Amino acid sequence: MDVTGAQDLLLKRIKKHDMDAVVEWFGIRKDKYYRMGWSYLYNSYDIEDVFHGTIIKVYDNIHQLREERYFETWATSIFINECKKVLRERKRSVDLENLEESAASEDTYIIEIKEHLINIEEIYREVIILKYISGYSQEEIAELLNIPIGTVKTRIYRGLKLLRKNMKREELE
Repeated sequence: MDVTGAQDLLLKRIKKHDMDAVVEWFGIRKDKYYRMGWSYLYNSYDIEDVFHGTIIKVYDNIHQLREERYFETWATSIFINECKKVLRERKRSVDLENLEESAASEDTYIIEIKEHLINIEEIYREVIILKYISGYSQEEIAELLNIPIGTVKTRIYRGLKLLRKNMKREELE
């Protein structure tokens, strides 16, 4: 069976309220969701909680999915909303020392960019993270965030401009 056929079969099992299928689907994409979660939360325990919470929400609310072809977008939206919920609940700044320790294997430049991302407004940070860290297209970001594609493009442009400005400012200091 080809990959598409296996994915379709897995989705059919999910629609029939099969928890093992939901866990299997998320297991295949675990790295992608963890990278995305890290770009929001910077805390492996919170990411783990959000990841498992998302699995449960998807399982409990699968009946709300109207079109199967939007399953991944729908599940990702739930994951992002759960990340935002955790951020609202904890209302504390990110501990950059932990960020650097946990990301020791990452390139220093990537760590520096992530540190500067923290300092720009959430609407710009969010689209930059989804585009450049999570690898979504502008069209997918528009679907995920339920905003027009023009807004996505504008936010990416402005966010990158702010990011460059912040990084240049630090170089001069």
